[in-house]
Amino acid sequence: MTQKSDVVYAAHPTLRRPVMVLALDGWVDGGEAATGTVRYLRRKLKAHKLAEIPAGRFHIDQVPGQLALRPYTRVEDGLVKEYRPKRNVFYYCGNPLGERDVILFDGSEPNMYWDEYGAAILKVARDFDVSRIYMLGGVLDKTPHTREPAVSSVSTSAPLRDELRAYGIDPVDYEGAGGIRTALVHVCQELSLEMAVLHVRVTYYPEFNLVIAHNPKAIRALVTRLNRLLGLRLELADLDKETKDFEARIGYMALHNREFRAYVEALEKDYPAAAAKEFADLSGDDAVQAAEEFLRGCSDGDE
Repeated sequence: MTQKSDVVYAAHPTLRRPVMVLALDGWVDGGEAATGTVRYLRRKLKAHKLAEIPAGRFHIDQVPGQLALRPYTRVEDGLVKEYRPKRNVFYYCGNPLGERDVILFDGSEPNMYWDEYGAAILKVARDFDVSRIYMLGGVLDKTPHTREPAVSSVSTSAPLRDELRAYGIDPVDYEGAGGIRTALVHVCQELSLEMAVLHVRVTYYPEFNLVIAHNPKAIRALVTRLNRLLGLRLELADLDKETKDFEARIGYMALHNREFRAYVEALEKDYPAAAAKEFADLSGDDAVQAAEEFLRGCSDGDE
């Protein structure tokens, strides 16, 4: 019996060796940094549906005590107004100002069959001759809301790692339980397909039980870097405004709560803001120049 494909195509466009950007909701999507970034790019780039990975066999909807696994629902006055099951959808968009087009993926972290789920993503990458994959994540962290969030990376190669450094994205050290992002990087290493996971640090104040469900500042940190890496040249005034409003709301809390204000000020002293801020203000052309200068300065033996 022929196995049913895990990818169902909605369109078959001609794309120029696209770059793929992946986001999964779930464990490493603090502040909706990953999914929020992809959804922002979808709107700005006017993306079209490309394909879908049917959710059925990859996701579990019911585990005792785990309400987050269930589909989102909204009922008003006894009537179901919204029902949102898990979905894994690819979108495509042209990039008239750049050399490569873009494929975006907005999905849900699979509970089962990681290998097959990853293989479905890579099938789309092979079908469209994807040149590089970026996978996004947001990690909850005591990053003060007044500082530019740092972005770190896990890459398939030393040259890619060093290229990202020039954009203010530093490599990370980690040992412990792995996730699907690391698993996909490992597979791409074996396939010689360029891939990097970009994690942004997302403001989290556990002492005050303050978790920001949607963090535009973390989203902007990822969008800004992808804007340069992908050569999109998007105008981000709307995201800048949303970020300022976010800062103002939390700033208002600090203004009226002395203990909270002292807490944030203590975090500010410890947070290494210089490196992140340095790259936050670069133009696209300046960032490219910085990357070229950085790579020229690397010795031949540097890994």
